[in-house]
Amino acid sequence: MPGLYALSSWEALPLKSSRVKACANGYSLSITAHLVYTNPHQEPVEGVFIYPLEESEVVAGFEAAVGSRLVTFQVQNRHRVQDCC
Repeated sequence: MPGLYALSSWEALPLKSSRVKACANGYSLSITAHLVYTNPHQEPVEGVFIYPLEESEVVAGFEAAVGSRLVTFQVQNRHRVQDCC
């Protein structure tokens, strides 16, 4: 199941809100999702975001904000990613 999970317990963290934008251009589809999760615990948790993909789907970029910290990922060359992973 897609979502954000607490790493220590694999408990799904509650999704507070979501907003999704999609743009189709020929055979290409771009989706931007803004997902806000809440931490029901008193202490900070380490999380794992899971979003399963079909075999023909590719992630070209990913950005996550945690508090004031921003993590960004962009695929520059698909073959290099396949070689290392």
